[in-house]
Amino acid sequence: MPLLPKRVFWPVLLALIFVLSAGSLAYAWWLFQIARGNEASRAGDLEAAAEIYQGAEAPFRRLPWLAQLLRGDYQRLTFNQVRLLYAQGQNDEVMDKLEEGVRRAPLVADSSEYSFWLGNVLLRRAIQSKNPEEKLKALNAALEEYEKGLAAEPEDWDLKYNYELVKHVLSQRGQDKKEAGEKVKSILDRMRPTVDPTREVLPPEKRG
Repeated sequence: MPLLPKRVFWPVLLALIFVLSAGSLAYAWWLFQIARGNEASRAGDLEAAAEIYQGAEAPFRRLPWLAQLLRGDYQRLTFNQVRLLYAQGQNDEVMDKLEEGVRRAPLVADSSEYSFWLGNVLLRRAIQSKNPEEKLKALNAALEEYEKGLAAEPEDWDLKYNYELVKHVLSQRGQDKKEAGEKVKSILDRMRPTVDPTREVLPPEKRG
């Protein structure tokens, strides 16, 4: 393969260095924005954190292939947003964000954190539902999701706690289906969380 002439080589090299430098600076600035969002989240300013995260997500909306190239960073950004939405009680939005994350980077669905948050939404639906059969269905789905997460991350304490919690609730069921549903409803009503989401970012299920 013939070498580039000197008069072409140096401009090409300088252009390449410029592109790499600009890319590094853009990436560093993007990480700084994520750090700002994390700080706002820890301070309890959920609206500011959500706005910063949405701005940080803009490159992935314009260039979807970036989600594959920066999969780890994209995954962290996605779950940061999921955590905020969950803390604000926006269950449908959590589901939408998880589905969006999987569309852009399918391997997101294989992570233990994906199973954790999906299981949490299902558990919350069980808590909020007035229908005993729907409670049971949501609880079983949550248990399966936590189990899937534990298969990916066996030492995750939060997943273990939630798995055992749901397993215990389901173990209280009676033989009769209607009676079982009423028992589960009674247990979950007593467990209903009362945490103010504006004061705490982490969901009550993820406290140890």
